[in-house]
Amino acid sequence: MHLAFETIAFEMGYNGEKYELILTPEGDRTRLFELVYFQRHAPADVRKQWNILVGRQKTAGFALRIDDWEIEAQDVQVWVEAQGEETAALTLYCEKLLPLLREEENKVWWMLSTLTDQVLGEIPAMALIDGFDVLDAPRDGVSVSLEKLPQKLADMGMRTDWDAAAYLENHYTAYELEPNQDVDADWRMDVFAGSTCCPALVNGYLSKHSETMAAFHQHGAVPGFFCYPVDGFTGAERGKVLLDFRDALEEAVRKAAGEDAVTFVGGASGLRCGYLDFIAWDLPAVLNAAAEFLETSPVAWANFHTFRRDVGTVRLINRENDAPVVDEQTGSLLSQEDIAALAAFEEGSSGYFGRMWSYLNDFISTGVAEGRFTQQQAREDLQIALWYAYAWNNLDEYDSYYKAAQWMPASEKNAQGCGTWYYRYSVALMYCGRLEEAWQYAETGAQEEPDYPWIWLQVAKLRSHFGNREGALEAVRRGLALEPGDHEFQTLGREIEAGAPLETMEYHWIDPDCDQALQDGLDEGADDKRRAISCIVLDPESLKWVKELLQPTDWVADAPYCSFHMPVQDQRVEVVFLMNEAGLSKLKHTWLEEQKARLESGQWLTHTREDGRTGALEAVMIGLDYRIGLLYRLEKDGARFQIFLQPDGTAAEHAIWEEEPPEAGGEKTSAAQQEDDDDRTGSFVGFVLLQQAQWSREQLIGDLKTEWGIDAAEDKAEEPEAATM
Repeated sequence: MHLAFETIAFEMGYNGEKYELILTPEGDRTRLFELVYFQRHAPADVRKQWNILVGRQKTAGFALRIDDWEIEAQDVQVWVEAQGEETAALTLYCEKLLPLLREEENKVWWMLSTLTDQVLGEIPAMALIDGFDVLDAPRDGVSVSLEKLPQKLADMGMRTDWDAAAYLENHYTAYELEPNQDVDADWRMDVFAGSTCCPALVNGYLSKHSETMAAFHQHGAVPGFFCYPVDGFTGAERGKVLLDFRDALEEAVRKAAGEDAVTFVGGASGLRCGYLDFIAWDLPAVLNAAAEFLETSPVAWANFHTFRRDVGTVRLINRENDAPVVDEQTGSLLSQEDIAALAAFEEGSSGYFGRMWSYLNDFISTGVAEGRFTQQQAREDLQIALWYAYAWNNLDEYDSYYKAAQWMPASEKNAQGCGTWYYRYSVALMYCGRLEEAWQYAETGAQEEPDYPWIWLQVAKLRSHFGNREGALEAVRRGLALEPGDHEFQTLGREIEAGAPLETMEYHWIDPDCDQALQDGLDEGADDKRRAISCIVLDPESLKWVKELLQPTDWVADAPYCSFHMPVQDQRVEVVFLMNEAGLSKLKHTWLEEQKARLESGQWLTHTREDGRTGALEAVMIGLDYRIGLLYRLEKDGARFQIFLQPDGTAAEHAIWEEEPPEAGGEKTSAAQQEDDDDRTGSFVGFVLLQQAQWSREQLIGDLKTEWGIDAAEDKAEEPEAATM
């Protein structure tokens, strides 16, 4: 056995016809991968004489003897508690072993767990038992003898005939993580959802422990993962497209390298990258197969990395450094015709800004798909950044400002001397509540292009906010010297003199007539504008009150929303405020108290639809307009639907979104299906992060806002908006 394994636990026997070699993982799921691989590769001439089995087999009438202690299954009482549909917790009591329990407790635990493995079979025990306890006295409730445990579990609807291969193929663990926003973080640190049938690999990588990797390496196997950028995948169904791509990569590698070369063990979705996890039994064959498939794929680059944090990365393909073709006249990926088309969406002091960013989205997705440039090259393009920020800032919503702030940094290296870039980025940062950064970029923009008037507008506002009144007035004078008599600068100067706060300075339109209508209360979009402005300046005392009210233990702020999980009776509900902490600090305290009371009362925990099906509450979404979205999951088929409430708690007219259940006969048990559930709506924030990171969450946000009575960006394209900048 040492020709194949450094260490191995096994038993041998004879069944009357063949010898039997029983390989035992000793409860370690990770060892099963090697044992199953070994079992599958036993030569045919060996199989003529031997049965090679993985896991101790179920044995009737088994007795276990250690020293002077002997027990049988009928000597043990078991209390069984279901832990979901597929696992159970066991509580055991054996009167015969009470004296030994008092003297050598560990020996009793080993005897009872070993006896349980013999009664169920070692692999079924690993699959089914999710809790194990030993008592020194009988407990209340109905028990069965250990010998009847298999039938008891079967009566509870649990499968008791698992073998090792089937167990590995069907038992995946789904997980959610808090993604690291740092673009320079290690691989996988951007992951927010994934699934795996080998949790020890993922846990070891995240905790920087390499014991599991070392064990595989000692036996000649190499666990690792492929990673590739996801920003090139766009469209309304990009979540499905991403999973389809991963499935295609898996199938191509399996086909080209061969089934013997690789075992796939899961995958994950991150803000920046997608990941496909595997164990390579023949690493060169696996990497060559992957590189061949990836060369003709839409991704700009792809890497291989082992499940060790402290080692280098193998680059499989890299097309990022291929210089894209730029327009000679514009110096941009955008042609003169593209820029003219974008400019046509402007209409004086207003514009069709939703159509503007839709044009840009289509331009980039088409260019990436055709291989003319990569998503990263599009993000670095100065003209694209300027038009994107112009469109998003003028949509004048927290979500759009957030997207502008996320998009702009990649093009900063090309923004020297461009005051417009610094101005638009500073505005986006300001409306995301990142005021110190906004001020820094405004001041830098004034140095880069001092003759650009509107950068002085931003400088003046932020200097005033941070207490530099004289510096703010000087910035106003610089602006008026460039734009004599300008309405915005004159109004701003008066407000700075009066000591107006930043929110007041922002409550204006560029056009004097539009601005007057806003000040007179005649602008229909006044409430929308106030909501956007509410996300600029944080009220620390109010936020402190909110957190004391909610008592969050896993608070996530401004990413892009604020969220936490709240225990409600026996459920764990995700609460999502569709805003940053600044916006949250402006919500009315009495209203928040009412919503907390409604949630804690349990009245929202289930919802029965008109068709009689009942859903369990998964997430509560709260908007800046005080409307509430409730996300439910149907108990039987797992499909989701959402309903919406008015600010007073009364129901809106209808549910706005519904997920179709899996097709009959088409239910998946793979990691892809379980992670697909997480990617879509298992975690609302995780789902939004996935979409937002690829700039295609507009479909979701649009649906939300349309049904909440807030114009979605596409709808806004039908009616020009007053420009904010």
